[in-house]
Amino acid sequence: MLDKTEMPENQQLSKEDYLIRRANEALSTDIYAAKSWLITAKSLFPHSAKIQFEAYRVEKLSKNVKEAAKCFSEIFQNFPDDRDIWKEIERITFSLRSEQCDEDAELLCHMFQHIPQDLQHRLLIMTADHSEDTMEHCKLLLLLLKRFPQTISTHGPRLVETLLTAEKHSHPGKAVNGFRKLLVCEALPLLGAAPVELNARLSLRLLCKAVEFYFAYIQQPQDTQIIKPWDKLFQVVELIGKKLGWELSNLFTLPWNREVYCDRLQQYTNAHSSGLCDEIVVRQLLICSVVILIRILNEHTALINNDEISYCLVEAFIDTLPVAEPKVKKRKREESLGITITSDGEYSGNGLALAVKLYDLIHSSEYLQRETVKIIQQMRLETWLNPFLNDLAMYKGMHHDLLLRLPQETNTLCAQLRLASTCFFVKDYKSMIEYITLVANSLPNSEGKVSNNLTVPAVRHLHYLTLARFPVLQYCCRLLISAIKDSFAWPGGAGDLAIGHALVLMQIDWPQEAMMLNVITKKILNRRSFCYPLFQAYIISVDILEELTYLWTDHGGGVHLDIAVNTGILQNRRISTRGTDKGAREEVKQTMRRQAARDGVDALDELLQRFILNEKKALQHSLIVR
Repeated sequence: MLDKTEMPENQQLSKEDYLIRRANEALSTDIYAAKSWLITAKSLFPHSAKIQFEAYRVEKLSKNVKEAAKCFSEIFQNFPDDRDIWKEIERITFSLRSEQCDEDAELLCHMFQHIPQDLQHRLLIMTADHSEDTMEHCKLLLLLLKRFPQTISTHGPRLVETLLTAEKHSHPGKAVNGFRKLLVCEALPLLGAAPVELNARLSLRLLCKAVEFYFAYIQQPQDTQIIKPWDKLFQVVELIGKKLGWELSNLFTLPWNREVYCDRLQQYTNAHSSGLCDEIVVRQLLICSVVILIRILNEHTALINNDEISYCLVEAFIDTLPVAEPKVKKRKREESLGITITSDGEYSGNGLALAVKLYDLIHSSEYLQRETVKIIQQMRLETWLNPFLNDLAMYKGMHHDLLLRLPQETNTLCAQLRLASTCFFVKDYKSMIEYITLVANSLPNSEGKVSNNLTVPAVRHLHYLTLARFPVLQYCCRLLISAIKDSFAWPGGAGDLAIGHALVLMQIDWPQEAMMLNVITKKILNRRSFCYPLFQAYIISVDILEELTYLWTDHGGGVHLDIAVNTGILQNRRISTRGTDKGAREEVKQTMRRQAARDGVDALDELLQRFILNEKKALQHSLIVR
């Protein structure tokens, strides 16, 4: 019975509110007293949503999840339209969807587990239908599918259609968006793993949307983090591919190994060589090949361009294979070497070779070529493929095609290097030196180290050049030496100028250029003289100076040296080992000593940079084809 002595001061309260207030007053000191007041209230007012919700709240505060679940279930069944219960439902569903839960959210998730399953199902369906926001509606349906996989066949197709329609209206032309993310990352794995019938056309459409989404996301990661996106993409290809009856779907269950994946694609192509005009065979081969090709290119790009260092693919130099080698052995060696790819980092270039192989595979028939063009446009693969197509042209030695493609690149150091490289190999030395001058004007700040791999025994040689100061200068100097060496045989001062330029340029690559120095010393000995006005400005290598000094001596050949500054004259006297001018002979010795003293003191990179920029006209003179 209610205490009548207290009624006057509580006349404004209803009986229900009075009981709730007494329960709340007892709650802070005696939880059992509070519950007693609420039991009384529920007995007196069994149809009061307010009292039943208060009983639920007390059980929840007590962290009694089973009783809280029981109270919540009663309210949900008896008062499904109550405003307070819907607020609580929203909190529960939010907690269920949340990846990081606080203490209250964890309690709600735990409590939800104790709600009877039929009510869980009904709650999620009603909540989804109740939601006016499309994104919220889709998230709730996803929650339903995850909690009740048996409902996937019923609600899965409806969810897919809703997501496709919402994306079409909200994000036309944008591959990465919230609706596509829900479709690709959450809905498709559920539908793919469930025994749900999807028609082939829809399955293919969904797969293409998934591939396009992950490609766009991987190329430009968004704020929302997707862990291991390649693994997730491979999972979708495997699941949807299986629904399409694709033989290659099982390939995507294997651990990632680019060689193994490429071999399997080649095996499939060989096994279906007679069916490369068949739409089912081609569609399967094409989509699987494109997914693997882009993953290889993604890894390739990450290896040659990262925060620490970048590389640039250039055509490099080859050693002539030994003439005395037996023919059979030599042929095997050439087949095994083929195009040799080197770098001064850990990357072997294998990814590029495999990418070329795959690109050729998807262009191995006219029908495949046409379908490849379509899928490139559909999935917007141009940003992935355009840089690779430049590398492809270089890989195949298509230098004239490369000269048409490269100017379309941004005006970067790498583009200028590749243009210099390509111009050298088509013997356009005039353009080559223009690009080398641009490179010398924009050398990187990081120094790096000279390469030991610019020349290797090979049929052809591509090299990933480190984009650092010394490797870039070294490569430019090697290009110039290789272009100039044909001018050594020119008569008179022109031949001497070419030889002198080569002596300057080889300093950065010493002692790797020792063989070239042997060639040069023989040329100088045959000419019996050597005149180079730029000698004192640029030649400081002790080894080169010692070799020239030896040629100058009677024992070394008594070569006539003219190494004056600019004019070819040193204090109006010609310097020779022949004759009696002891003063001139002493000046040669002093000149050599002064030059040698600069070795290790003068910055060689700055000296060679200055030489390329300041002596451009002199270099051009030695590159004129006669």
